[in-house]
Amino acid sequence: MSLGALLAAGCATASSAGPASSPSAPSGDATGDHLIATAAPSDPATDGVATSAVPAAAPAACEARVGADRLRRSAIKRTVDAGLGRWLQTVSVDPLLARGRFRGWIIRSFNSDDVCFSGVDLREGDVVMRVNGRPVERPEEALEVWSKLPTSAELVIDVLRDGQAHRVRFGIVDP
Repeated sequence: MSLGALLAAGCATASSAGPASSPSAPSGDATGDHLIATAAPSDPATDGVATSAVPAAAPAACEARVGADRLRRSAIKRTVDAGLGRWLQTVSVDPLLARGRFRGWIIRSFNSDDVCFSGVDLREGDVVMRVNGRPVERPEEALEVWSKLPTSAELVIDVLRDGQAHRVRFGIVDP
């Protein structure tokens, strides 16, 4: 439930409409811009976690993105101010439980028609484990991460994809 809001809070444009019309895969470049590069072993914070190699530029019509790997703070602030509930209308997630314990949020679908998702390496079936290093299992945890996004230096989404740790990272800037 809280995953979607944290998933791409800065990616939703101020004019984004309601939920995706179908559970299709997120839009992206079919030529392979969803590359995964293993993080440098010298960085202990990311050892063993794959990180996304992002395309060279953000989609032209996405006011929230600056280049491929940064988000405008003003767009994040507008999204957060509109409320977690409103943003959650654009995503579909389910909890993943293993042996009765919460593991993360399975992405079922999100507003793949939103140009701001173009080139973002998140897929249906990914399991969001943490956002900005914090768990998002309980509503109060998700709300805490959500409320801190406008003042955060970056948006980091840790996911499990096909059993492998994967990280999607965006800097948050004041252009």
